[in-house]
Amino acid sequence: MEQMPYYVPPEDDWKKHFEGLIPILILILIAVVLVGKTTNYFCAVPLLSDAFCAKGQVNIGLLGDFTDNANTIVKATLFKSVIDSDGGKFNVYTKPIDPRLLEYPQQNLLNKFDIVAIAGVQNLSYAARDALGAYIGGGGKVILIGDAGTKDSRDLAIMGWSAAGFGGYAPVRLADSGSGDIPIKAITATTLNYFSDQHPVIKDYAEAYRIDFTQVSNAAQCGQISAVDVIPNGDIIAILESGDGSNYVPGIVEKKTGISGGNVIYFNYDPGCTIYATISTVRYLAGKG
Repeated sequence: MEQMPYYVPPEDDWKKHFEGLIPILILILIAVVLVGKTTNYFCAVPLLSDAFCAKGQVNIGLLGDFTDNANTIVKATLFKSVIDSDGGKFNVYTKPIDPRLLEYPQQNLLNKFDIVAIAGVQNLSYAARDALGAYIGGGGKVILIGDAGTKDSRDLAIMGWSAAGFGGYAPVRLADSGSGDIPIKAITATTLNYFSDQHPVIKDYAEAYRIDFTQVSNAAQCGQISAVDVIPNGDIIAILESGDGSNYVPGIVEKKTGISGGNVIYFNYDPGCTIYATISTVRYLAGKG
């Protein structure tokens, strides 16, 4: 008997349409992942924020004085206020560091912090610099602001960041003032011109938030900045420039340690003047950006 051919029933229309949509759905999924991993678009979206925004608590150790009483040219009051007000939604928190803890570099007491921010204090001892150097050399992340850590009250010969263990990791060095003082440049009607809009520190600020990155916030202390005259030792991310172009200095500079994963980002102004760049810097250093 002749065998009947095998009968294959026609596919339902919904199956055909679904199979046709699979490549499109895959492309959409890839796009969502890329956007979520490279921007902060989904941080306010339920479910998606858990998948793409900071997971786990990020602890920032504050070394110095982050108040108006700070004994430095560049204050960091806005930086702390930004983290205190906006950090919670990214699970980012600050805690003061007792400088006496740094007198014992061998104890690696900084390792409990994901990031160490240094501001508002010019004087750092050799031991404190060694502790910071050990922290960075072991993969630690540091935000260095203005002229913080440029002096040592017990060694008047120190001027700048070159002394002790921290010296090799500083992204900048002081220009020669000719007077032995911290060299300063007044930057008025400030603009912040970036070198690459793809760097994680400014990418979200320039794109996701639709803010012109050449404009700082309207806070009064951001309109006229007393910047430190520095020469970069690392990669310039952005330049601080007077509105008329008469004065400019490196504004944000980064220096990585290489294999260990340590990283230092230097701000030549209060990072709170560029709020979203501050959040992006924290996320980037903490490995959440």
